[in-house]
Amino acid sequence: MSRLFPLFMVLFATISPAITAKAATVDSITVAGRIINIPPKGARTIIINECDISPKSERRVVDLDSVVEFRERIPLSFGHTFTLNYKRNLFVNAYAEPGDSIFIEIDASKSPLEFHLSGDRAELNEEYAHAFADVTPFSYNVELPADTVALAEYMPIFKAAIDSCRKLIDDYVAANSISPETARMLYNGNIYDIANLACSYRGKNPDEQLAFFTDQIFDLTNPDNAKVMIFPYHLSALGRSFPEYAARLPKGVIRDIMYVVSDSETAPRRDDFSNPAYFDRVYGEENPAELDISGITDGNICVLEGDSVIDLDRVNPIDWLSRRFSGRPIYLDVSATWCGPCRESIAISESIRDHFKHSDILFAIIWLKSDMEAWTKLAPTIHNAVQIFIPDDDMANRIMGALKIHGFPSYYFIDRQGIINSDGIPRFNSSALADFLKSKI
Repeated sequence: MSRLFPLFMVLFATISPAITAKAATVDSITVAGRIINIPPKGARTIIINECDISPKSERRVVDLDSVVEFRERIPLSFGHTFTLNYKRNLFVNAYAEPGDSIFIEIDASKSPLEFHLSGDRAELNEEYAHAFADVTPFSYNVELPADTVALAEYMPIFKAAIDSCRKLIDDYVAANSISPETARMLYNGNIYDIANLACSYRGKNPDEQLAFFTDQIFDLTNPDNAKVMIFPYHLSALGRSFPEYAARLPKGVIRDIMYVVSDSETAPRRDDFSNPAYFDRVYGEENPAELDISGITDGNICVLEGDSVIDLDRVNPIDWLSRRFSGRPIYLDVSATWCGPCRESIAISESIRDHFKHSDILFAIIWLKSDMEAWTKLAPTIHNAVQIFIPDDDMANRIMGALKIHGFPSYYFIDRQGIINSDGIPRFNSSALADFLKSKI
């Protein structure tokens, strides 16, 4: 594990009164830090992702100030991990609880980038963040059977995958003298990281599906599970098919999350929540904010239109797309080359793009946080779509902020008047997409 221990105490002392004061009733945290040794034209934005499962979760794009520092307060309704992303290759996972203050320093001159965490829970976060980065690849090669395989066949393979990765984590924990608290978070993350590959499991019938998602290996009522940001996605998979299951759970943070992710026709009561402030945040009335693309700084983009590739300078890619195809309805997919679901949905949607190729519907794909070489190989395999590759990381961050992107792929629609919207847009692989597009012709 490569770690960086810079001398930043003078800097930290200047802001510590502000970022170490705890407000026990405030469901938020303060994230501050600086990036040192930024090369000329190096990235000067950082993304702070709350990683809450609710639609109200915030992903902040933060500009560094004149002395390459930042300080931001973000919501956090219960204790769990969140991420800081700098450039395309540094994703730092840190743990916080409401009221905490976290400080990070990143050395941009190192390859790979080095970072150091301090502030509240400094010892845990310094250890966990580096350990998380080291053990995450352990599950990259896990393969599970089809989602319709009988539970009796599926579950042993699933548990064997967890056991195999856990043994690797055991060795890592022993070799690096990892603390028990960090080890528990790594073990829980291992279970739910692999469970995330099984989110669409159906088995042979609903009973098998329910039995899988509630198996004792998941220990669903253990509040420690909520500390790892991947856990709620398992609850979401359970709640989509069995929304009534939330009422079976004891009142607490797990049930709060389950209510938020359940696909229920009626909202829960405020009294059902152990954290009423979380209920207010998720279900409180709020005027939807319009998407504002004016904050996307003009920059360089690479466009593939038909068989032609062109480089454009000093353009806002969303504005360029609207102007270039003015008056046409545009279905916009924002993806990343490393995102498996992105590539899969684009591949299986070839037929729908072919179906609408003689209409005035335009399909467009914007590639963010992606590798140019990977895109160069992938792009020619995608037909009937204008593709825009964003090479600049700061521009990619600002696009993510302007479009309120919480993950890839994300979908948008630009109407004939050039107004962009993200509400209720069917995904590329949705059966509702064809009818949606027909209604826009």
